Amino acid sequence: MKKRVFLGLVASTLLMAVPTFGATGGWKRDNNGWWYQLSDGSYVRSSWLSINNVRYYMNGSGYMQTGWLKDGKDWYYLDTNNGDMKVGWVNVNNTWYYMNPFNDGRMDANTYTPDGYFVDASGAYQPGGRMTETNGRQNNSANTTSGSASNQTSTAALAQRVIELVNEERAKYGLSPLSADSALMNSADIRAKELVTLFSHTRPDGSSYRTLMPSGLMTWGENVAMGQRSPESVMDSWMNSQGHRENILSDDFSLIGVGCYNDGSTLYWVQNFGARR
Repeated sequence: MKKRVFLGLVASTLLMAVPTFGATGGWKRDNNGWWYQLSDGSYVRSSWLSINNVRYYMNGSGYMQTGWLKDGKDWYYLDTNNGDMKVGWVNVNNTWYYMNPFNDGRMDANTYTPDGYFVDASGAYQPGGRMTETNGRQNNSANTTSGSASNQTSTAALAQRVIELVNEERAKYGLSPLSADSALMNSADIRAKELVTLFSHTRPDGSSYRTLMPSGLMTWGENVAMGQRSPESVMDSWMNSQGHRENILSDDFSLIGVGCYNDGSTLYWVQNFGARR
């Protein structure tokens, strides 16, 4: 049994020196914040601190920093309550950023994330954005459409239009159309709602999206997106991302389910693919 889901890897390895301390010290707090006292009574300043494999940053006064941190040329995000360095997708003031776990938690910027989404020069996720070459320099162009999604068009109609567009793309390459499957439509609807809580192929309860796949499938896959305002826009984003495009054009799949969820300000999109034995 095999699966098809777009999850990227970074081939290079980067190292960062981080002081590591055992349980001989302890956290202390005063009116100015938290610091970590070592067994000899000293404490770390202007440096990263690793405790039980969790990373923190202590500022010049030795206090634990929270929120955004610029260390050299790189940006990191530290939990606003606990101070632990975050990795993966984080939502800050309704904007998504990717703190790359394959790059020691540094924020990705002006690039595609390992799971295939474009983030601009500020690190913000841009639906439909992509990198272009202009006079030897990299720039990005993002699809921007002001205003909210039309209330006159139901999310069910939007999902059906995505299926039509998928089959139009497959026809261009001589591939058989995918058939809408009621079980996959149901799983995609659930997944679209879950993306509001956690924008990932992992579900909010920590389990894989595969736990929602109907029984009897021999192959399966998932594409997700958020922020695009129309079926045409989301399909354009997916078709310009290699892994998502491969799922759409795969001859391993014969079935599809599409979910679209509108939380009032943002559209969340899911494609679930499969083939039965």
